[in-house]
Amino acid sequence: MELGLKPFTGRISDNDLRLMRTFATVVKHGGFVAAESELQIGLPSISRYIKDLEIRLGVRLCDRGRRGFTLTAEGKHVHDACQKLFDDLVIFESRVRDIYTNPAGAISLGMVDALTTDPNFRLTRAFEAYKAAYPNVHFRISSKTSNYIEQEVIDGELDVGIVFERRRMEQLNYRFLYEEACFMYCTEDHPVWQTSQGNITEDDLRQCDFVGYPFEHEMEKLGVRGLLKRTATVDHMEALSMLVASGRYLGFLPDHYVACQPNPTRFRKILPDTFGYKSHISIITRQGKLSPLINAFVDHVEAVNAAPSLTNKGLKRAI
Repeated sequence: MELGLKPFTGRISDNDLRLMRTFATVVKHGGFVAAESELQIGLPSISRYIKDLEIRLGVRLCDRGRRGFTLTAEGKHVHDACQKLFDDLVIFESRVRDIYTNPAGAISLGMVDALTTDPNFRLTRAFEAYKAAYPNVHFRISSKTSNYIEQEVIDGELDVGIVFERRRMEQLNYRFLYEEACFMYCTEDHPVWQTSQGNITEDDLRQCDFVGYPFEHEMEKLGVRGLLKRTATVDHMEALSMLVASGRYLGFLPDHYVACQPNPTRFRKILPDTFGYKSHISIITRQGKLSPLINAFVDHVEAVNAAPSLTNKGLKRAI
């Protein structure tokens, strides 16, 4: 074994790559002398590199002498393998560059329902800008109530959440987006509206059926605990609006959602000065370091929601 080089074991080192690139250049030019200019090394060094590679691989690669430079059968196989390796390295380098120029991944997003009809909700614009910058990101989106979203973000099942900010949990990072205006509604054919002709008092409400979400503390925040009895429980706005539209239930609905109903003029606000409130809509993530893709998405959402709010003024904040 000349020069103390070890037999080839199938593992490629940086030095092996240097020797193979020298060999491939010699083959491309058809000899040592012709390759000297491109390699920018002298003939003794080129000869030594080829010899080192032969020792490393355990085969004779070429014949060189007065009759010129010719590859052996083994040399042809090695040269073909070198070319394939160099092509694979180019593909590898391209894919690694793509990690930075076209990063790929997935983002799981949980959001409360019935937001898209609010003019302040600009997530579609955030998606538009984000997908232009990160076209290879896959989104998984689910609709849940705020408490489930918060817990799943904490547990790592969701990357990002958009919630009604009811209270702040120390495990989460909250970024306020905008406010949503809500009121208690019935329909014009509801018995309490028909009887009072719109002049409803709190006493009139005590015998009414109320539809709401399954959180007792929310009823207290809304100022209806002890006043209304919840006889229907829902976890989505669509179900809530359906029951209010039946003419038999009272329930809290966002103004923008009522405006998009098939017959919005049927809906009537009940004591709006007492039962009107604003909800904070916030985007949440886990505390701590986030992936660049998630950080970029949250930044896009915040950026498109930075314009002045379009919500109504003068309402109390209940949630």
